[in-house]
Amino acid sequence: MQNTLFIKKMEQYLSYHLRKKIMEIKNYSILIVEDDFIATEYLYQILDSFGAETIFKAKNSNEALELVSNHQIDLVFMDINIQGGVDGIKCSALLNEKYFIPIIFATAYADTATIDEAKDENIFGYLIKPFQISDVEATLSVAISNINRIKKLQEPKKDKEINIKKINLSEKYVYYFDSKTLTFNNSVVALTKKELEVFHILCENMNKNISYEYLKDIIWINKNISDSTVRDVVSRLKKKLVNINIENISNFGYVLKK
Repeated sequence: MQNTLFIKKMEQYLSYHLRKKIMEIKNYSILIVEDDFIATEYLYQILDSFGAETIFKAKNSNEALELVSNHQIDLVFMDINIQGGVDGIKCSALLNEKYFIPIIFATAYADTATIDEAKDENIFGYLIKPFQISDVEATLSVAISNINRIKKLQEPKKDKEINIKKINLSEKYVYYFDSKTLTFNNSVVALTKKELEVFHILCENMNKNISYEYLKDIIWINKNISDSTVRDVVSRLKKKLVNINIENISNFGYVLKK
């Protein structure tokens, strides 16, 4: 009975705008990271009714990391307060050390500190519990639009275009300044927002020493962060870009050498 009422409610709610979006959602592989069974099933039914065909579920960070390593995941709904020693924000950071995965966070807490902490982890949306069907629709619609926009921006421009600004970092790596895109063998390299911002600055200042303070002033404007935060971002960059020469300068910063 409850399931029938839910379906009727969904059918009444679905707007023309959302029906146009269904074709896009259908092609998305979605992961729900949530330790509450009822909350998981509620969100699952909403996404299923929207047209999503591939939906995975994880109760904690370990399950989430395993699923992402074995499947192509296009979007994650992440509860911030998941069970275990790693919360949703830290889990998102771990996911994005290797993969560029858009995250929609869900939480019962809407304090500024929590939101600020989540901002650095590829956030594409924020749902405050208890959320309604309309909240998921609006958040998902904006997220998909932003994902499509970023994909379009990251498409490398063809060399025949006039005045293209790029730099060949190696035989296979090319960085395109206008679109802020790094390619390897003509395929876009997945980097998080902060990783890309740091790398862009290093490329703009090739063979120049760049200090921690400079990076913090440009990328983390008006935020009181430590040098270790910068080091964490660069460390992830170096792990992803093993053939690009980013050198540490002791007690100062970094230099990108060609």
